[in-house]
Amino acid sequence: MKFRAAYAVLLLLAIPWVAWNGLTSQINAAALDLLMRLRGTAESPSAEGIVLVAIDDATARRYGPLPLERRLLAEGLERLAEAKPRVVALDVLLAEPEDPEAEARIAKALGMVPGVVAAAIENDPAARPRWIDPLPELAAAARVGHAHADPDPDGVVRSVLLAKAAEGRRRWALALEAAALALDAERPVETTGEIRLGSIRIPAPAAEHRLLRIDYAGPEGTFRRVSFASLLDGSADPAWFRGKAVIVGATAQGAGDRHFTPVSAGIGMSGIEIHANILRTILDEAFLRPLPPAWELGLYLVVAAACVAAVMRFRGLALAGALAGVLAAVPAACYAALLDGSLWPPASMTAVFLLSAGLAGAGEYASLHWAWRRSEQKRREYAFRVQAIAHEIKNPLAAIQGSSEMIEDESLPPETRHQMAGLIHKESKRLAALIRTFLDVERMASGTLRIEKRPVELSGLCREVVERARLYAARKKTAIEMEAPAMEIAADPDLLGFAIYNLLTNAVKYSPRRSTVRLAVRDTGGGVAISVTDQGYGIAREEQQKIFERFYRLKRDEKGAEEGTGIGLALVKEIATQHGGRIEVESSPGAGSRFTLVLPKS
Repeated sequence: MKFRAAYAVLLLLAIPWVAWNGLTSQINAAALDLLMRLRGTAESPSAEGIVLVAIDDATARRYGPLPLERRLLAEGLERLAEAKPRVVALDVLLAEPEDPEAEARIAKALGMVPGVVAAAIENDPAARPRWIDPLPELAAAARVGHAHADPDPDGVVRSVLLAKAAEGRRRWALALEAAALALDAERPVETTGEIRLGSIRIPAPAAEHRLLRIDYAGPEGTFRRVSFASLLDGSADPAWFRGKAVIVGATAQGAGDRHFTPVSAGIGMSGIEIHANILRTILDEAFLRPLPPAWELGLYLVVAAACVAAVMRFRGLALAGALAGVLAAVPAACYAALLDGSLWPPASMTAVFLLSAGLAGAGEYASLHWAWRRSEQKRREYAFRVQAIAHEIKNPLAAIQGSSEMIEDESLPPETRHQMAGLIHKESKRLAALIRTFLDVERMASGTLRIEKRPVELSGLCREVVERARLYAARKKTAIEMEAPAMEIAADPDLLGFAIYNLLTNAVKYSPRRSTVRLAVRDTGGGVAISVTDQGYGIAREEQQKIFERFYRLKRDEKGAEEGTGIGLALVKEIATQHGGRIEVESSPGAGSRFTLVLPKS
């Protein structure tokens, strides 16, 4: 359990670190690009209403190199205006005057239909950004919108800033202005969390600088495209443009207006196709929304919980299958979310999966290994207990067996047979006591041994125990002194008497002959302290806590003449604990030992 708690805490601390960092953010973007390409061309109600007029390579071959002459641009726009499009967005920089007559014709054509002309921002590292505005007469004939792309650090255009500012002036994006004109809407209305365009609510919060994530309908060529040359030579059908949103711009290879996008391949996507995708995103309300941080964290916790549950429940091939299922569910869930307009972070979810599976696996392994070690320790302890009790039982059994065989000899004198009968009786009682002690140890190990407290006059109990212990001490001519004032405590007299007797006999056993063992009882205020002091050879500090472990014997005793099982002090400690007290030991080699039972009075 402690391993599980440790790796759960570690997992919670590590999830934000692996999920929210620069590397996973970059991989998230690339993974979402892949999912968008796998989606293919998205269904788009507005795609049929968007037409691109491309100043392409065919136009350049027929009418000269780019930029196209102003008179040719004016002629094509005039024919386009005659087709009555709903809106015309002109993504061609017209900042320098060249041909006043052609520029007047362009302004007149733009005035015939709702129109938007492009402005760009020039970023000069040595100065502040500045607008490259269209000519004044063109700006007066139409709205002005910025045509600036904002690639991510990896050079991929995934979003657009719907508003940009420079030189104290702020402009909307060209596609947003075109959408407003297509919807016959007034200027966009801003709130803190969105931009309102008629009935459309665009999720472009001020906190993100009015950033809109572009939902690309498909790769280059998704929208209908007409060569500008076909306008000039009259081969374009006016019906292609009637009532449509038309975006005009350069697509020729040398124009330089191409960018990589999530769905582009090869040389990248032309600027007018990107504008069309922005316009489509707005008109279809196909907005891509990232998860709020709280929801994102919740998603990571779900992934982590699934991994932890799989590791805790399954093993072997079943575990491998469960984890493979969780891993496969990550891209599947992200793909399904993308279809619903939600951006789930595949790389972060995968990183959380790997972290969770790794930590949970390591934690479970450690937990199982710890449980196995504990099980092995218990198995060894039980085997040792059986071995110890078998060894102890062997002596009385041998005496009983030998005496019972000899007592059948009728030639033995009655006195001898009487002695043998007494020996059998004595050894059988000893055998019963050994078995009872063994059973007590088993009950304590399983937690089923409980005390039955009642008022006990402590000095009387101590006097009774000392009398029994003196019979044991007589063989070593060891004296037992007692100092126990009259006092009463609530205790189990049998268990407490056993604990004191065990401490006294231990003191006699490990003391030299003709020494003195002292039992003292004193009032501590809220309780009593019962101490047994001997003049034995003492206990080293590093072994003083180990002696209370079941079946532990001092290394010196294992090689000595005194027999023992290492059970007694473990029982004494358990009895003290059951009474709500404790046992303490003070000892040093060569200076004797003092064992003290500290017990509450009630």
